Amino acid sequence: MSEVNLVAADHWSIGEAAQVCYDLTTLAYPTGAPWQLATFQTDLTAAHTNYVFAVIADNIVGFVSYTTLFDEAEVTNVAVHPDFQRRGIATRLLQHVFQMLTLPAKIFLEVRQSNLAAQQLYQRCGFTTMTVRKGYYQATGEDALIMRKMIE
Repeated sequence: MSEVNLVAADHWSIGEAAQVCYDLTTLAYPTGAPWQLATFQTDLTAAHTNYVFAVIADNIVGFVSYTTLFDEAEVTNVAVHPDFQRRGIATRLLQHVFQMLTLPAKIFLEVRQSNLAAQQLYQRCGFTTMTVRKGYYQATGEDALIMRKMIE
């Protein structure tokens, strides 16, 4: 596999970055994109929100988005193109988030109860399940697992 470079979102226009995020989540998530294109556009400009893209040979193959506030962070999206999954790219993106935080820090995320592959990824990265939000995903009524990682 070619080298994976991590690049901040400001390398692209808001419109380009939002379209890539929408397209990647549509392909990568079992239930399709969780947000509308306009939501990605708004989120890319929000205070305390960060987007980092995984790039191979000038092609964006994945991204992570997260918000930070004081000693807490929330990972809002992790998506890797299906052709590049299971190659450590999502792990590398999450590790980048961990390195960017002011320590000590608490990191939260939510994941569909049915998304076992993502749960395994997060567990390998040190996340543990805290609680379940019943019926969290409105379109399907599926529960969300709330996971947390503490970094000292």
